[in-house]
Amino acid sequence: MTQIRWTPNASVSALHAADFAVRFPDQFVDQSVLAAFQKEAAELNRQFESVAGANASSVWSTLIATAAEIESNHELASAVLRKSVGDTSPNAVSFLSGKITEIEAAFKQLFPKFSDQILFRIRPLQEQWLGFGNGLMAHLGRLTEKEILAEDVRVIPVQPVVGGAGVAHLNANLVRIEAVLTNPMAELPEVVRLAWLVSQVHLDLPRFSEMMGAAVLSKVAPLAMLPPVLAASQVLEQSRCTSEMSAMAIQHWHIPVPVGADVHDHVAPVLMDWWETYLQTRPAWHIAMQALAKMLGV
Repeated sequence: MTQIRWTPNASVSALHAADFAVRFPDQFVDQSVLAAFQKEAAELNRQFESVAGANASSVWSTLIATAAEIESNHELASAVLRKSVGDTSPNAVSFLSGKITEIEAAFKQLFPKFSDQILFRIRPLQEQWLGFGNGLMAHLGRLTEKEILAEDVRVIPVQPVVGGAGVAHLNANLVRIEAVLTNPMAELPEVVRLAWLVSQVHLDLPRFSEMMGAAVLSKVAPLAMLPPVLAASQVLEQSRCTSEMSAMAIQHWHIPVPVGADVHDHVAPVLMDWWETYLQTRPAWHIAMQALAKMLGV
């Protein structure tokens, strides 16, 4: 049984907004919210690119996950740079700490009642999880491997900025999810998105990941867990496990795909072919993920 701990965090919410201001600026519901974060977020991203190159997105992930544990921005900056790039020079720490503080200040000005409102905002998803969460995870365990299911996962509800989104932090047993009040898409309820996020957090265990490496795992895990979660949701009549639904989830859940790959014509059909083969042959899950990586050219 997977236990969910709901722990709102203003710093994580602010940094989530900054992260998405860099990655998905055209999807912001409110352009004034985007404008409040875009400058500092871009400067922060340039720092990450200067020290981590193409792995800048992994530094964002480390920053946001670590922000859930450390309140002091100076300590947070030092810990993130140490974990990510090994650069804890005073200038680098000071710059990162300052940008985090500026992003948090912008968030607080935009959402001064966040702490109270987020508790109200998260209730619909909490109720959905009480109704369907255990069933989704139980079916998921039967379809894949029970070891995939984490015993304890921290869920951080964040202020919505793009009308629904979520990210799994595999190395922290943590997920963040925008606390939208209603399902943006009736065909893909938010409880199914949450199950998909929660299903990924144990995939960094050596038995699943040691033959892949962190970079490949980060690309394969979100795609690999999509078919079994949709299949589990179909059993509970929450969604459907089809190529069309997979394509819709990939597009609306911000699931990365190989550069240049067409979601409808290539990625989703390949994903469904892979899933059908898995159900027929039932290899170990780490072998199945390696096969998917090869099929998609990750």
